[in-house]
This record gives sequence, C-alpha cells and structure tokens, in this order.
Amino acid sequence: MADAISDSTASADCLRRSRISTRTSHLDEHTSAFLTEFTPFLDLHSLLPLDLSDIPPATIDSMLSAITDGSLEPSTKLDDDPLWSEAMASPEWEYWIAGAHDELHSLADLCVFVLMPCSELPKGKCPLRGKLVCKHKCDDTGKIIRYKVWYVAKGFAQRQGIDYNKTTAPTTRLESFWAIAHLGATLNWDLHQFDIKTAFLHSILPVEETAYMEQPPGFEVPGKEDWVMQLLKSIYGMKQASHM
Repeated sequence: MADAISDSTASADCLRRSRISTRTSHLDEHTSAFLTEFTPFLDLHSLLPLDLSDIPPATIDSMLSAITDGSLEPSTKLDDDPLWSEAMASPEWEYWIAGAHDELHSLADLCVFVLMPCSELPKGKCPLRGKLVCKHKCDDTGKIIRYKVWYVAKGFAQRQGIDYNKTTAPTTRLESFWAIAHLGATLNWDLHQFDIKTAFLHSILPVEETAYMEQPPGFEVPGKEDWVMQLLKSIYGMKQASHM
C-alpha cells in the first residue's frame, strides 16, 4: 500500500511539473507573439513610460492581470514635461537653456518674427505673453537624446474678431484615405506620404491678423530688451494657428 501511494504521489508530481512546463512554454510563446506584433509600431506611437524597477520579473499575462485587479500600480515618470522653473532648478538646466536658444534661432531662421520698439505698437494692440514649454525626447531605450523647448503663445488672451477671425482646421475623413488607397491598389498607382516639420511656423498671417508677442524672459536680445516680436507667421498656441 505504501509503495502504491508513493508511486501515485510521484506520478502526480511528474504530471504537475509537466503542466507547469507546458504553461510556461505557452506563456513564452504568447510573449514572443506579443512582442512580434508590437515591434512594427514601436517607432510610430508615443508610449507611456512606466517605472517597473521595483517589480520582480513576471510574465506579461501575470502583470496584466495584476494591473487589472489593482494589485499592481506602475508609476509614471512625471518629469518628462517639466515647467521652465523646474527645468531651471534641475541639474540639466544648461541643456534646457541650449534648447531654448535652438528654438529661438529656428524661429528667426524661418522669419517667424521681427523685433520692433514698443513705441511703434499700433494703438489698442497689446503684445501676447508666451511661455517656454519643455519636453524630453527619448530613443527606443528611454535614453534622453534631446532637450526640446518650444516658445508658445498664451492664445487665451486673443479676442475673436479683433486678433483673429477663423479657427476652423478641416481634416480629411478616414473614408477618403480608404478610397484613395483602393484606387491606388486597383490602378497600380504609387502612393507617397510626407510630413511637414514645424508646419505651424510656415503659415503667413494676413495683414489684418498681425500679432505681437513679448520676447521670452531671460532671452531678450541685448540692447533691445524692451522691444516686442511682430509675428509674421503663426506660432504655437495662437487661436488661428491650426487654421492658418
């Protein structure tokens, strides 16, 4: 009887190990399939970075289950978009200043603005205020490769009918893309897709919507600290920027 019980226990243990091995193999295959499906989209999406340093190694299924039932709460990196004051107080402040200089040089190279004395401002015109917006640019491994800074207008102060007229920005419907793709496949066309970098900074403002903006604090042109920027083109944050 003892031998029979021992043999039965050994068989049960062998069967249990076999099931665990099969399940682990299945999860590994599932993980590989998931990563294979994910790889083509790696460079096309803005992924939410999660801090998983304190979490022991686990399978994707177990982690998704833990997130679902609330037992696991990955923390996000909240310092990817620091305020300018926070950027200046960080050890990376020199990189952020360099990024701001690059942004202002870019605006100047694209002839987005010209400087003019405040005394020449048209009557009733007040210069818009702006702010410097910071963003860490990272590669696929999460390593910071660029300290990007934008100078953005505080467009909420603009008045419709005075500072701007239209804000509509029509976009193409998805059905239109389907129709073009279908025609291209049927007629053997070559379809090309392209993107315009800094598209907002290429749109020329009409004369009646000429705007003025303060120079970014701390980056005023020497000798012209009290001058303002006359915007020849739309800039990020303006109400009519998307329309233009």
